[in-house]
Amino acid sequence: MKKSLLAATVASLCLPSFASFAADTTSDDVMVVMANRFEQPITSVLAPFNVVTRQDIDKVQAKTLTEVLSLLPGVQITQNGGRGQSSSIFVRGANSDQVLVLVDGIRMARSVAGNVDFNQIPLTQVQRIEFTRGARAAIYGSEAIGGVINIITLTGTDTPSKTKLDLGIGSHNYQEASVAGAYKIGDKSVLQLAAGYENDKGYNVHPQPGLNDGDKHGFDSRNASLALHHQFTDEISGYVATRWYKNHYQYDGSSIYSGHQYVRAETEFNDYSAGLKYAQNSYKSSLIFDYQKQDNLDYVDKTNVINRQDQYHQRNVQWHNQYQLLSTLSVSGGIDWRQEQWNDLTGFAGNKERDNTGYYAIGLWDYSPVSIETSVRLDDNQQYGTHSTYNIAGGWYLTDNIQLRGSYGTAFKAPNLYQLYVKSAWSTGNSNLNPETSKNIDISLHADYDIGSLAVTAYQMRINDLIDYTGGTPSYENVKGESKIKGIEVEAGFDTGIITHQLNFDFKDPRDSKGQQLIRREKFSFKWVGTASYGDLDTAVTYQYHGKRPDFGVELPAYDTWDIALTYWLQPKLALKGRVANLLNEDYETAGGYAMPGRTYYTSINYQF
Repeated sequence: MKKSLLAATVASLCLPSFASFAADTTSDDVMVVMANRFEQPITSVLAPFNVVTRQDIDKVQAKTLTEVLSLLPGVQITQNGGRGQSSSIFVRGANSDQVLVLVDGIRMARSVAGNVDFNQIPLTQVQRIEFTRGARAAIYGSEAIGGVINIITLTGTDTPSKTKLDLGIGSHNYQEASVAGAYKIGDKSVLQLAAGYENDKGYNVHPQPGLNDGDKHGFDSRNASLALHHQFTDEISGYVATRWYKNHYQYDGSSIYSGHQYVRAETEFNDYSAGLKYAQNSYKSSLIFDYQKQDNLDYVDKTNVINRQDQYHQRNVQWHNQYQLLSTLSVSGGIDWRQEQWNDLTGFAGNKERDNTGYYAIGLWDYSPVSIETSVRLDDNQQYGTHSTYNIAGGWYLTDNIQLRGSYGTAFKAPNLYQLYVKSAWSTGNSNLNPETSKNIDISLHADYDIGSLAVTAYQMRINDLIDYTGGTPSYENVKGESKIKGIEVEAGFDTGIITHQLNFDFKDPRDSKGQQLIRREKFSFKWVGTASYGDLDTAVTYQYHGKRPDFGVELPAYDTWDIALTYWLQPKLALKGRVANLLNEDYETAGGYAMPGRTYYTSINYQF
């Protein structure tokens, strides 16, 4: 059943709302670290920027990162069915591998061989998400064309002691259990931990009549993280941390050519990191070491015979420095070194690795009513030599409440090791690929008043040498010519009495060099998120509308979904939660042939102390 967009907009004016989910908050004491790699008030960030807190995640009772990210402006998620199935993210219509994904400021090892599958990252470990749109390659390097997502798992030495326990069940025999906590050890140390279990029996995500009748494709996850933070002196602090998860999932490979294929897959991920921070007067410095390893296995049918096996390794060192020259002028810069390695243990690609060293500098001048931000970066890639990018942005307060912003930046993305070297029955790498390059421009107007806020942003991306998969070969090729994506984003937040509303519209025109609409990219979306509290009852309601979009050989129709979450506080620290996802049982697909879940129920109990 299709509900009109007008009806949804009217509903947003009269239904309970979620007060601050992903809003461009204007509180000066909200500090963010991702936009320019140093801590700064969110009000001084000139790029389109959003923050999602752990409280925001808990209020909507999200089960996956993709559910959280799908509510953000400019974000579109595609997924091959339910929990644990392969998923992709498009930011402003850019390819999934043109969005840089960081965890605690370090890029995910999975990007060694392509885009990150957010569906596999445990939400239990997430404390906060920082999200910026537009080119940030001049700060972070390759892949930061459409935007940057920083998933933050670490807290700090000023974190108070607390523990949170969750137990839940749901549709498709869903089960979950998790614990997360932070504990003071003396006056100068904090121990942080999280552990979780999740199991979903799933359903047939890709029905093939006569081939896979009765199959179910589920997901199972176990995860844990541990970190120790210590304040050595007033100027020096440090941490050591490790994260781990092991996931099992099933997916369907059946076709009229290959017959029935029920594939079991296993992914195990380990991360080890350590860091030091120094701060005294006007100077700050940080040094981070990180090592990641991910093992992937596919099994033939329901046997233990290995069909595919590979590994990703990544070693990373980051040194960042910031100096406040004047009260209105700060400069920062540093060095990134990264070694990435892909081991194809069952294919013909063998072991491939490369190094990349990046040098960057950032300047921020803030002399009210004008702000200017500049950044430049030089990447020395073992395969592609040196590549420079730059960005310049400015902001001008036309009045005390209205700011005009603009930015221009260049970006690039080096081909990943998978695109260069993969050799399999369904894909062949191309060692002659060139890096993608882009030119991005943003112009926005931000208004902030006591009655509400409004941000309107117009953007354009021009991407050359776009890397695309050619099914007929099959291989990866650079698309000749210039692909263009242009659009307008509208974000609004306002109050009606005690009710607060947050919504966003996204209009875009994503086209390749031949003028064709990019595969799976929509032209329009609308999202609304809201909450309200009535005594001991908290409510959260979300609505999403996504326009039609082309897929391989078909056109996927528009769809819309409603979700509702309720939290009842039995005691100040004990809550009973319930959620209904896809409330109206919408029948839709985000990837052709893969049915998304129908109406799904979840309930859980939460205890905090």
